[in-house]
Amino acid sequence: MMSEEKLLPLHSLLAGRRNDDRPVCHDGQKLVRWREFSGQIAAQAAALKQREESRWLLIADDPQRFSVSLLALLHAGKQVVIPPNTQSGTLAALADAYDAIVDAQIEGAGASPSDLAAIDPQQASIDLYTSGSTGQPKRLRKTLAQFEAEIAALEALWGAALGNAAIVATAPHQHIYGLLFRLLWPLSAGRIFDTVTCAHPDTLSERLALLGELRDFGDCALVASPAQLSRLPMLVPLDSLAPAPKMIFSSGGPLPAATAAAFHRQFGRAPTEVFGSTETGGIAWRRQEGQTDSEVWTPLPGVEVAGAADGALLLRSPFLADRAPWRMDDAIEPRPDGRFRLRGRLDRVVKIEEKRLALPDMEAQLLAHPWVSDAAAAALQGQRQSVGAVAVLTAEGKEELAAQGKRHVTQQLRRHLAAHFDAVLLPRRWRFPDRLPSDARGKLTQAALAALFSADEATPTVASVLLPEVRAVRPLGDGGDEVVLDLHVPPGLTHFSGHYPGLPILPGVVQIDWAVRYAQEHLALSGQFAALENIKFLALVLPDAQLELTLKWDAAKARLEFSFATSQRKHSSGRIVFGAGGPA
Repeated sequence: MMSEEKLLPLHSLLAGRRNDDRPVCHDGQKLVRWREFSGQIAAQAAALKQREESRWLLIADDPQRFSVSLLALLHAGKQVVIPPNTQSGTLAALADAYDAIVDAQIEGAGASPSDLAAIDPQQASIDLYTSGSTGQPKRLRKTLAQFEAEIAALEALWGAALGNAAIVATAPHQHIYGLLFRLLWPLSAGRIFDTVTCAHPDTLSERLALLGELRDFGDCALVASPAQLSRLPMLVPLDSLAPAPKMIFSSGGPLPAATAAAFHRQFGRAPTEVFGSTETGGIAWRRQEGQTDSEVWTPLPGVEVAGAADGALLLRSPFLADRAPWRMDDAIEPRPDGRFRLRGRLDRVVKIEEKRLALPDMEAQLLAHPWVSDAAAAALQGQRQSVGAVAVLTAEGKEELAAQGKRHVTQQLRRHLAAHFDAVLLPRRWRFPDRLPSDARGKLTQAALAALFSADEATPTVASVLLPEVRAVRPLGDGGDEVVLDLHVPPGLTHFSGHYPGLPILPGVVQIDWAVRYAQEHLALSGQFAALENIKFLALVLPDAQLELTLKWDAAKARLEFSFATSQRKHSSGRIVFGAGGPA
């Protein structure tokens, strides 16, 4: 178990005399101790000091390597540049913002952590980016001192409740929420963090179970997003998350009250929601546990919130560069006790699946395409929020529309936007009018845009892909009643669409359909479907999976046994019973 240790500021972390045997993280295979972790930082910092480049792009997917490189860059006196995403268009737009990219091969020799002096937290800084309104990512430079101030506030609020809990995460580490809660806060507080990103529920269950067995970890805490938490109860029973997370953090958007209630019932405590942004850092928190004011937000320690005349949130925060009021585009209803209610956005920045999108940014990128002469984007409400795009086509665009059809044009425009935006932000619905709609004063309004989509038509999609790729067929025995098929599940499979957005999984009914379909093709299957028996879905089937489908037909009992498995695990199995009659 962890021994008592005070919060160590990041700027003096390597000079803090942390025990060499203290565990820092679990790399998916083993615990990484402070001796190894700090040695990696020292080696990379020594190599970086020999390089002339001053601004370094940091895009490591592995949280341990990301953390090592981040601290090494700061110790080497370099400027850290963290992009909002790694799409080619985004990196191209940031080409002038960095001089070199951190590479795994950058490593020195003979360096020791004791060689590294403390960092000046007021001088060391990190460049983060968020969507701008001009089509270009907006740079936000934050000092290490600002991060340390927020970490101190988080520890003051929840450090005692967390104790020695290890940090398990479904949220990525490249954005400010994951960066703080998943990496920087645990490093400063001496808590272990898990490097495996639990993007899917079965992975989360496995990591909680594994880490719960390690004595160095004790309890676990979960860092997640509202979208991930909302889907979790639909995908796995919450009681399968064992050991139960000691705390669950959520940020990026409001958590639905029903989701909060489900976690409250199961674990005795609702997730702790944190409201903030890349620009401001954390602002406030809440926990929806059925109280009358559960929707009210409480500012973080040191943060002051007030309302402007038009209802905009005015913020004073120790996590900002200065104490001048920061005006936000969120409308609030202040309360006399300093807390507040959120009343929506005042600008045209929206959140889709907890990802921030500046609608003018998307419009600017559409206008950069030679087929588009005018464009507008709107956030559309339905079963889930999505983006609708309205494009007035140029003569060239109209020729393509007439010759190739709407599906072709939308595919090309989506491909163009995909170089700049995450997939979940890409428009799902498109309109191509002769001109943008306007009101009586000649102004484009969101109501006019939304009206274009009120009589919706089928969303354009790529050509349907309904079946996996069959890479091998291997009959077993001589009776012709058993066969094994090697299948590749393509990422573009139609069945992944909407099941679920941001978390594509293969539906169980599709697996059963494939079992029957391939049994009909390769075995002497006969009869009509009668019943399902002992059906078990044990693990999720994800895009790009390599599956082994085993089929065994028992003609005497008119029963088909099937199982889907990968090299790591069995994913599903069961029996399908057939009755007398024609072909199934």
